Amino acid sequence: MSATAEESATATGSNAIEDYVKEHGGDRVIRKILIANNGMAATKSILSMRQWAYMELGDEKLIQFVAMATPEDLKANAEYIRLADSFVEVPGGKNLNNYANVDVICRIAKEQGVDAVWPGWGHASENPKLPNTLDEMGIKFIGPTGPVMSVLGDKIAANILAQTAKVPSIPWSGSYGGPNDGPLQAELNEEGTIPDEIFEKATCRTVEEAIEAAKKIGYENGIMIKASEGGGGKGIRFVDNEDELQNAYEQVSAEVIGSPIFLMQLCKNARHLEVQIVGDQHGNAVALNGRDCSTQRRFQKIFEEGPPIIAPKETFREMERAAQRLTQSIGYQGAGTVEYLFNADTGKYFFLELNPRLQVEHPVTEGVTDVNLPATQLQVAMGIPLYNMPQIRRLYGKEDVYAKDDKIDFLEEEYREIKTHIIAARITAENPDEGFKPTSGSIERIKFQSTPDCWGYFSVGANGGIHEFADSQFGHLFAKGPTREEARKSLILALKEIEVRGEIRTTVEYLVQLLETKKFKENTIDTAWLDGIIREKSVSVQQPPHLVVASAAIMRAHEHVKNASEEVKDSFRKGQVSTSGIPGINSFDLEIAYQDTKYAFHIDRISDDVYRLTLNGVSFDAQITVTAEGALLATFGGETHRIFGMDEPLGLRLSVDGVTILMPTIFDPSELRTDVTGKVVRYLQENGADVEVGQPFVEVEAMKMIMPIKATESGKITHNFSPGTVISAGDLLASLQLRDPSKVKKILDFEGELDIAMNTYEFDESQALTNVLGGYSGDVEATVAAALQAAGTKEDAAELVVNAVNDFVRVESLFDGKLKDDVVRQLTKDNAETLDDVISLNQAHAQITKRSEVMISMMRQIDLFNDRFGQGSIPGSVFEALETLTKFQDKRVYGEVAIAAEKIIRDAKVPAFEIRIEDLRRQLLDEDVDLDKLAKSATLSAGVDLLTYLFQDENVDVRTFALESYIRRVYRAHRILDINVFEVDGQMQCKFSFRFADVPESKGVVRHGLLSVIGSSENLATALPTVLSTFGANLPKVDYDGPSNVLHLVTDGEVHSIEKIEEALISQIKELNMLGVRTVNLCVPVAKQDPTYYSFVQGDGYKENPLRRNMRPTFHHLLELSRLDANFELERLPAVQRNVQVYIGTEKTKMSVRGGPPQVVFVRGISHAPGLISFAGSRRALVQGLDELERAQTNPKVNNQASSRIFLHSLPEIVDMSAEEVASEFAEIMGQVKSRLAARLLKLRVDEIEVKVRVQTTDGDGNPVIESVRLVATSVEGEWLKTSAFSERPDPITGVAKEFCVLGEGVDEVCMLDPYGSSNIIATKRAIARRVGSTYAYDFLGLLEVGLIGQWDSHLTSLDDAGVRMPTNLFSKQELIEDEEGTLVPGSRIIGTNKFGMVSWLVNMKTPEYPEGREAIFVANDVTVQSGSFGVDEDEHYMKASQFARARGIPRVYIACNAGARIGLVDELKPKFQIKFVDESSPNKGFEYLYLSDEDYTALPEGTVNAHEVAEGWAIDDIIGTKHGIGVENLQGSGMIAGETSRAYDEIFTLSYVTGRSVGIGAYLVRLGQRVIQMKQGPMLLTGFGALNKLLGRDVYNSQDQLGGPQIMFPNGVSHEIVDDDQEGVASILQWLSFVPKFIGALPATRDCSDPVDRDIEFRPTPIPYDPRLMLAGTADQKGFFDEGSYKEYLAGWGKSVVVGRGRLGGISMGAIAVETRLVEQVIPADPADAKSREAVLPQAGQVLFPDSSYKTAQAIRDFDNEGLPVMIFANWRGFSGGSRDMAGEILKFGAMIVDALREYKHPVYIYLPPHGELRGGSWVVVDPTINEEKMSMYADPDSRGGILEPAGIIEVKFREKDQIAVMHRLDPELQLLDSELDGVSGIDDEAAASIKENIAARESELKAVYTQVATEFADLHDKTGRMKAKGVIKEAVPWNRAREFFFYLAQRRILEDDFVAQIKKADPTMNSKAAIALIKTLCSADYDDNKAVIEFFTSSADDLSAKVVEVKKAAVAAQIDALQKELGEL
Repeated sequence: MSATAEESATATGSNAIEDYVKEHGGDRVIRKILIANNGMAATKSILSMRQWAYMELGDEKLIQFVAMATPEDLKANAEYIRLADSFVEVPGGKNLNNYANVDVICRIAKEQGVDAVWPGWGHASENPKLPNTLDEMGIKFIGPTGPVMSVLGDKIAANILAQTAKVPSIPWSGSYGGPNDGPLQAELNEEGTIPDEIFEKATCRTVEEAIEAAKKIGYENGIMIKASEGGGGKGIRFVDNEDELQNAYEQVSAEVIGSPIFLMQLCKNARHLEVQIVGDQHGNAVALNGRDCSTQRRFQKIFEEGPPIIAPKETFREMERAAQRLTQSIGYQGAGTVEYLFNADTGKYFFLELNPRLQVEHPVTEGVTDVNLPATQLQVAMGIPLYNMPQIRRLYGKEDVYAKDDKIDFLEEEYREIKTHIIAARITAENPDEGFKPTSGSIERIKFQSTPDCWGYFSVGANGGIHEFADSQFGHLFAKGPTREEARKSLILALKEIEVRGEIRTTVEYLVQLLETKKFKENTIDTAWLDGIIREKSVSVQQPPHLVVASAAIMRAHEHVKNASEEVKDSFRKGQVSTSGIPGINSFDLEIAYQDTKYAFHIDRISDDVYRLTLNGVSFDAQITVTAEGALLATFGGETHRIFGMDEPLGLRLSVDGVTILMPTIFDPSELRTDVTGKVVRYLQENGADVEVGQPFVEVEAMKMIMPIKATESGKITHNFSPGTVISAGDLLASLQLRDPSKVKKILDFEGELDIAMNTYEFDESQALTNVLGGYSGDVEATVAAALQAAGTKEDAAELVVNAVNDFVRVESLFDGKLKDDVVRQLTKDNAETLDDVISLNQAHAQITKRSEVMISMMRQIDLFNDRFGQGSIPGSVFEALETLTKFQDKRVYGEVAIAAEKIIRDAKVPAFEIRIEDLRRQLLDEDVDLDKLAKSATLSAGVDLLTYLFQDENVDVRTFALESYIRRVYRAHRILDINVFEVDGQMQCKFSFRFADVPESKGVVRHGLLSVIGSSENLATALPTVLSTFGANLPKVDYDGPSNVLHLVTDGEVHSIEKIEEALISQIKELNMLGVRTVNLCVPVAKQDPTYYSFVQGDGYKENPLRRNMRPTFHHLLELSRLDANFELERLPAVQRNVQVYIGTEKTKMSVRGGPPQVVFVRGISHAPGLISFAGSRRALVQGLDELERAQTNPKVNNQASSRIFLHSLPEIVDMSAEEVASEFAEIMGQVKSRLAARLLKLRVDEIEVKVRVQTTDGDGNPVIESVRLVATSVEGEWLKTSAFSERPDPITGVAKEFCVLGEGVDEVCMLDPYGSSNIIATKRAIARRVGSTYAYDFLGLLEVGLIGQWDSHLTSLDDAGVRMPTNLFSKQELIEDEEGTLVPGSRIIGTNKFGMVSWLVNMKTPEYPEGREAIFVANDVTVQSGSFGVDEDEHYMKASQFARARGIPRVYIACNAGARIGLVDELKPKFQIKFVDESSPNKGFEYLYLSDEDYTALPEGTVNAHEVAEGWAIDDIIGTKHGIGVENLQGSGMIAGETSRAYDEIFTLSYVTGRSVGIGAYLVRLGQRVIQMKQGPMLLTGFGALNKLLGRDVYNSQDQLGGPQIMFPNGVSHEIVDDDQEGVASILQWLSFVPKFIGALPATRDCSDPVDRDIEFRPTPIPYDPRLMLAGTADQKGFFDEGSYKEYLAGWGKSVVVGRGRLGGISMGAIAVETRLVEQVIPADPADAKSREAVLPQAGQVLFPDSSYKTAQAIRDFDNEGLPVMIFANWRGFSGGSRDMAGEILKFGAMIVDALREYKHPVYIYLPPHGELRGGSWVVVDPTINEEKMSMYADPDSRGGILEPAGIIEVKFREKDQIAVMHRLDPELQLLDSELDGVSGIDDEAAASIKENIAARESELKAVYTQVATEFADLHDKTGRMKAKGVIKEAVPWNRAREFFFYLAQRRILEDDFVAQIKKADPTMNSKAAIALIKTLCSADYDDNKAVIEFFTSSADDLSAKVVEVKKAAVAAQIDALQKELGEL
């Protein structure tokens, strides 16, 4: 290397470029370049010039690049913007606004101070104005000069120059008009350009000129219409006839606006070859080889390659020299391309055009010559001669590439031999499936890895995009090789590896197919080759159709799961709690349409990453892995495929293993849509004109190209846009009225199987179990069995079980017993960052049925542990886990699982079989054993079945005693007359005789039995004759007809065929009948298990009775199952207790019943335990029955409306009590039991409880006999569990009761037959009510009675006085029924006979407050009548009942369960009306009216319709109907009762209880009544969730609760209290009533109280935040203000910064309002209907009134007032919230409502400031006693405060820092000394004064903190109780600990005083309260300020006061008479 080269290579710093230019003969230094282009051009130029700068100068940053960027390019994240050093934003839109706008370019160049502008290609690169303007500005244009560009750059001028230079040209529009009408000649003018008149001759300015030129050229070979300023495929069209020419001309004009247009003959079979030239300022021109660009589509290049080997080297060298001479002769500077058409067959070439710019494909030339063309352009612009450029010199083989002035003769010298071949492929955003239409959109990722043999450039990067104004090319790949074939293969490999992901389509896969074609390989193509391929569609990229379909389904399924999950998570983030979208994540349907076939898949996820796709019943599994770049690797059918898909407006673009397939969306053929983004240029037909299929109907501009869009069908067109409108892909451009609708393409359903291997994914066993538990699909039984089988050891199996159970409990414990919305809300808060976990938990819970099956299946497997692993093989950890399963509260959901777990635990506690057998054997052999006593023992219940195992014991005594004990036990309810155990031929036998114990001896029948132990059941047929012979021996004859004897057979082997047993018995049927055998029982003892029992009944021909299977022989009789058979089909359910049987009874009916026939669950049991007729015994027995019932109701066979009945047969005899006494005792006990167990009885739908007891007595002959007494509590007749008792009279033969005689005082003997009846009207109504989640309206009466008993029990328990007793006849009711005049009067009627759905009662209840009784009106919807809807009759009844309550001034309670206002139609018209169609033959055209025939019209009652006569009959104008109450009249009634309810609230106590649901007017009524108790399952609605979903068009809501459930109505203050069930609701009603006076105007309700009023209040409020409820109610250790246990909070969910409730003070009912001191939150839920809605959580500070708490306070005060309660307001407010949010939230309005409520209050109001409480500012104002001085008074604890501002705020205004400093100087000795010193030096020694001032300031700072405290204390002293008392704003300072006693006596005194004042004012209306009190004071000798003394006065002087009232009244009447007489005299 020369010294110059070394210096150049090492030059750095700011002089490096300058030195390089100087050393290489240049004259201009360029350091800063404006890139006046975008996309590929800008990207490549910056990369190339930076590469040159680094390689030559050592620093790539020496040249600075300024880019231009439109908003679209910025949004698309264009790569060149990132590469540039800086950018300037330019206007968006078309390129005339930016990159083609010379003015914009020049302005930016000047502003940015650039040295040069690089134009690239396209845009302004060929506009001579740009170099001319820049030259004037002194800025270098990197390209040719303006005049040269004008001449050569214009295609018309270039052709004229070529003709002039004798370069061969093909016929064109410039081939005529020259000399002798020959080719035009260029005679240059002074500016060096072609004269305009010559130029214009070659130009076609109009369509007409183009047509004329085309005629001269001829259409034979086709004609090209070209814009001289076009390029890159733009501004060029091919036509072969005149019609096409007209449209094509318009398109070319629009694509390159303003460009001259010329025509040229198409050169067929031609190759497009190019020569790359570069000229410098020194007259040199070099040809840098060339390119073959023959692969073109619509004249746009697709592949470029070099060198162009199709032309012989000599020919191409001639083409190079011609290009050099042409450009050199006119002084061309910069890079350019001379293009030729070459005919390979003839070897001839023709000049095509000269492009005075760099071309897109220039890297091909760079690859073959190693010359960096953009860098070469830059060096030319810097004035460096070509021969001094190192890369040019290297190409020409010069040894010293850095030599200076070593010139090269480029026309003569040859460059080195080219030994490399390069092929380039343009990567464009075009759709090859749609004729290479441009596409636009975002690009997520471009994956391409360069190699030594292949490289590329891309104009966009990741997360970029192609916008509609950009060039469609965004990438360029180049592949090289030593030969063309090697380069081709390298390019194919590169194209196969490239991956472009985004919204755009690309040509990548199509290019691969082109490169593989035979013609391309053989290089026999021409410029028309690709267009022919496209036209013929001979090249396409395909995958097997079924693979495509399966891949699309997998991709769609994955996207569905991802999108559905994200939607759910997004809703969670917004606070929405709907989980309706979760089930669809795991199981959903999807359709794939491909090639006119629709594939309907069902998708199930069987794990997180495995999908099961089912099509036409055939399934295959696909495992999906998501790659880092987002593609799917899907394994299915034994193969793994790479899948990527993207939705486009017109369909799904799917890439499968690198092949792209468009799966178009099926569009309506009448819709003409665009598949490109751009804008409408023009419509080609008039609006409303006809268009033919395939005919273009619109032209749109996209990617700077004008393209037509063709109609897909024929018809009449309607335009949808106007020209110029911007459009997006998928937009509807026009609509068609189809000419032939039948031509619509039909999509057929796929009916076969996919051509894909149907594989099943194999999970390992534990993972499969985890998947099923996670909520995924799977076979439960198989999965559990496989998982446990795979566990090889006991420990492994136990761990598997424990983990599975723990997973079940982990999920389900979150949901158990809770509202799902609440659970989801909490989960979302707890897992805000991991919302996928929330979905997983809900997903698992949604499959609770399947998860429960897993648990049950697993527990069945646990039963086999001992068999598999040995006895005692169940580890303790398993039992611990199972124990957690028994803890679930919701038995309906988890009951079956809990029962199974309980069974395993219970069975494990039972001693081993061997131990129990041995224990029983010892008992039998005990010398003191009494077999009769043992048989009656309650402890033998489990052992009775074990006795059968001892029937063949080795010890004969054991065998004997076991047989006798068994018979005595089984026939426990009978009287055993004789029993004999003996052995015959080694077989044990037992003969016995017996009779029914409850049949008098005189009527009784002796029955006989035999128990015979035989061998195997297989020997039964042979052994049976011997057994019967033994039975018949000595069998006495009987004097009655019919069988009565029993035969018991015991075998020791398993019964394999019950049919063989039956055959054996039937073979002996004659003998059996002769012996009078009524039943044959077969017992099969089973080791370690219970025996198996079979019963064969004579009445069934000795066929087995399946109902009695596994039932002890006498159970059927004892449980009275025969009474059930008549009306019910019975199915037995499992029971835990051996003495209990459970059945589902399905009513026998011949009629079809909606929802199926009614069901009854029968729980029937026997008891051997005594003491049933006692509270403890009966409660224990009933609880056991309820437990069995609860287990039974978890069975899925039991529906939610099934009635339940419990029967218990108590076998021990009752002595010393008569049947009547037993009945009386039972009635009392049932009252208590119902009270204690009401909630469970209701929940389990118990409609009847029967207890059969046996009372020991004697018959008429004095013989002992059992009297069977049936004790019944039944709701069957209507009243809830009404008790009654019957004495039974059994049949002496069957023992079945044939009569039931009523027992009880005052009851004449009434006997009846009573088989269990089928469901009556009451049972049906009860089932209907249960269906909606409520209780039958009449049953609420029973609940009220039960609740009243419970209230008394609780009250009596709280009292110390044992002498207080519960009154008798606690509850009575009278139904309000209309009399003949329509007036409601108390009466009675049969329950269930009401004709409309509203009922009411006047009830009288003896409550602890009013033991004498109080009245109330209860009004209830009867939901069993038309769903409880409100019709006219219902409205009128409600109205009258409410008026009845108002008239009496008594409370009115409304039990709401309804469906809103009734809707209806005139049904009788439905089968009669006719339709007048516009066209009878085409109903779709609509109709004119509905009409009635003349016959039907005249037959209707008058007034049914309004109609007018027409030709067909009578056209209906209005339908009126004759039935009142089907339409708007119901709304009128709703308005009426709404007004009545509002009045009732003002006048009496109103309370509503919502159960089941309350809709529309029902919801308004409960709100208008204000006080609302809501059951958890009782939503208040205006519209049901189903109707709203239909209205919204999607499933937004998934339950009524989301609209009006407790989670909505409790937080918003509509509901005051939430209860779990109706019993709790009734208890709450009674509790609320207990606070309310018995009628309006009565004294407040009081009750006896054992909590002393004079005790101290133990809980004391603290200065720090505390729970104010503790202040009111106390804690377990510290008692509060109110009586212990009496306080109850209401409205707890709303306005949480205030606490309101009711309590008692010394038994006096009071309202209470307290203030929350802690921070609380107001939650405003998100609306699921609004996807943008979010949950808002608003923090609310303590001791501040907010809008909601202000409203709540005012509402509570109004409620208390209407309830007649004195109220305690524990005031502790610092003020109102005055922020903008709360001001907008109407804080002023609601705060003022407090004043309004207090001003109107008619009862005492006590405001009390508790310890550390504050009352300040506006909050004092709204409760100041002067608002209502007659009723209000204020008191305060000494530690409370009251004032305008808090002390800290006051001192900021009234005791500021300067005032504090003044106090410091007044009181602090040190400051006083300093002040004195300062006075001494002031004006004398400034320096000393300054020092003293510094000391003063330091001391002030030191004292600031303490004096701020002093100031605060000073201000605080103004707010203390002493000042409040002194100023008269409070009446007394009352210490907190004594406040209870103080306010009790004050309240009692005010109650008495106000009552007397009211009496006085009533007696004399002219007197006011002050005058009345003054009168009292004249009568009272005690200190009137002494509350106790005044109370004593009122109590002791009651008679005197009453007399005074009479006296006042007399005086008032007399005065009134005098006044009237006086007035009369004046008339």
